[in-house]
Amino acid sequence: MIAILFISMLVFLLIGIPVGFAVLGACLLFLMSADTIPLVIISQRMVDGIGSFTFLAMPLFIFSGNLMAYGSTPRLMRLANLLLNRIPGGFGAAGIGACGFFGCVSGSGVATTAAIGSIVGPEMVARGYGKGYTASILAASGTLGGIIPPSITLVLFAVATNLSIGDMLMCGFIPGFMCVAGFILLNTVICKRRGYGEGQEHARYSGSEKMKIVLDAVPPLIMPIIILGGVLSGIATPTESAVLATVYAAFLAVVVYRELDLKKFFAVAIESSKSIASIMIIIAAAAPFGWIMTSQNITTALASLILGISQVPMVVYLMVVALLIFLGTFMEGNSIVVVLSPILLPIVAGLGMNPYHFGILVAIAICIGACTPPMATCLFTSCKTLGLEVSDTFPDIFLVCGYFILMELVLLFIPQITTCVLGIM
Repeated sequence: MIAILFISMLVFLLIGIPVGFAVLGACLLFLMSADTIPLVIISQRMVDGIGSFTFLAMPLFIFSGNLMAYGSTPRLMRLANLLLNRIPGGFGAAGIGACGFFGCVSGSGVATTAAIGSIVGPEMVARGYGKGYTASILAASGTLGGIIPPSITLVLFAVATNLSIGDMLMCGFIPGFMCVAGFILLNTVICKRRGYGEGQEHARYSGSEKMKIVLDAVPPLIMPIIILGGVLSGIATPTESAVLATVYAAFLAVVVYRELDLKKFFAVAIESSKSIASIMIIIAAAAPFGWIMTSQNITTALASLILGISQVPMVVYLMVVALLIFLGTFMEGNSIVVVLSPILLPIVAGLGMNPYHFGILVAIAICIGACTPPMATCLFTSCKTLGLEVSDTFPDIFLVCGYFILMELVLLFIPQITTCVLGIM
């Protein structure tokens, strides 16, 4: 009986059915074969699954991030260029830094890759950077929007596993900026060895120009303060902070920068709605799937299977991380968070892993998947910007994924990097 659930879902995914509908189809076939549970339970569980006030934070973060693309993105790019353009491969480093800044306001890896890549990518190629390398480093840097607060991935993980959203977001700060720093260092080494950007005159700014660039970038950088400050101070819930962030993003785009008119606003709303709908379908479909997993004791059986291989905590952690990285190359990141996190968390938590630490490991595993074919959502986005095929990024994409894997292992073996923030709070 249980085999029907997983085999049918795998078949649906292989023939190209979207993840949400593949999960729903598998649930439907399982209940039809069981013939003891009414099918109406699927719709009931779907409604219950998304009927949460907290879930409103996620679509609002997506909408606010898309609004910030009007006016905020180029200003963040100029700030990053001001800070990093003097080092070898400075313009590439500025692109990585801009991805880190934009990740602080968008929360989405794909949105960060598209927003920064469309500005930085063509200019990097014009300055002599390899096209494959440019697409690879921008895709990897763009995924950091899924780690750096207000990461949508971390919000989904917190909601799916009943953790504090504020605490979960705070745990992403240090790993996120470690990844930014690591990619800047990697970019410096590669550019120095390959000669990317050599012979280019570094931008020189007067004191007044520097002041203007910094002041222009301050308004968008207030966004994370609004979100995290409201949540951590207790003044606002995550959802209320997301509402404030959306209003603030609209104010910047319409009033401060005057780059968003009514026509563009509707276009942003439509595009955001499409992204939100695809995620909400997955969340809704995961509710009956999770109910079946619980009612059939599949979680317990899976835990017994894994612990039957080894009961050494670090070995189990490595198996779970390897599973997440492998699945990330085939499944969309949000579906992994919603479907698998409630299943895998009890296993690792039972062996002593901090749940918030596990959330960061899940987020980085999803970043690896977003850069690794065949799924590779961020890599496809950056390749589309530069008019490349994914194969054109080989072997450069494996260099940046190698750094992600190194970060995953470092955080796995040194959990204090992630959890020290909770101790400080």
